[in-house]
Order: sequence, then C-alpha cells, then structure tokens
Amino acid sequence: MIGFITCTEPKRADRLLADLADMLLVEGLPVVGMVLADIEGVSPCDMHLRLLPDGPVVGISQDLGAGADACTLDAGALEQAVAMVGAHLAQVPEGAILILNKFGKQEADGRGCRQLIAQGLEAGLRVILSAPPETRAMFDVFAADFATEIPPDLSALAAFARAKA
Repeated sequence: MIGFITCTEPKRADRLLADLADMLLVEGLPVVGMVLADIEGVSPCDMHLRLLPDGPVVGISQDLGAGADACTLDAGALEQAVAMVGAHLAQVPEGAILILNKFGKQEADGRGCRQLIAQGLEAGLRVILSAPPETRAMFDVFAADFATEIPPDLSALAAFARAKA
C-alpha cells in the first residue's frame, strides 16, 4: 500500500517525511528509503538526500556555476541514490517502511524512484511519499488503486506507517 501526502506549502512535505523517518527510527522500526536532507550553509539550489536508515547524505544537484539562477537536478546522482536504496531494500525485514521524498518529475517521466516504489509494493512494504501538486495527476495514474491520501501531519503519517497490512 502507498500512503501519500500532497502539500502546497514549499518544503512542508520534505520536513514531514524527514521528521517521520526520524520518529520511526527512534522507535526502532525498520525504515529504508530517502528524504531530503536539510543542510545549513549550502545554496538553496543544492539538493541532498539522506539515505535511510543511517546515511549517507548524497548530493543530487548539478553545479551550474557562478551566476546561475536556476536549480538543476543531477539525474545521474539521483539514479545512484536510487540504486543504493534498492540494494538495501533487498535486505530489509518484513514490515519495513519505505519512505521516499517524492513522486516528482523524474518519476512522472518513468525514472527516479518509480522502480523503488514497485519493489517496495512487491515486498509488501508500506510505501510513504509526497505527491506534489505539479505531479499529482501523473502519480494518481501511476498508483491507481494502490494509494491512500494521508492528511499532511506527522501523527497521521505515523499512524499509516505503524498500521498492520
């Protein structure tokens, strides 16, 4: 089963999913996946993912050089992060929770974390992610009847994560 949130406030979904991962890990629940890492002192365009359960933090943005006024995803770096999570996914215990940052443009185009979502479902894991407004329609088509919208708050996310299948 996929549980997802959709937030219109910038960075809210990122914070909620990172907080959820931290909460579940402190409780000792098996968690795997990736959440956006909030790193102080870096450019707002520098994107980093914290791989769960215990790292590393990997950069997934391209350096466009001085004077650049846009953020650009490094699709190759994202694919490497996906491969690292995928390798770890094969070793998680039954009942593990797969948390993925979002179903973004890469996933809407058939890349990114899309295969991880499928792997998680095949393994019987609870999959939790964000479906941003800009890719929500594509997510709805992809997820079909396998997704449940969760209110965007930490207690609702935690209840979904802890629920037994």
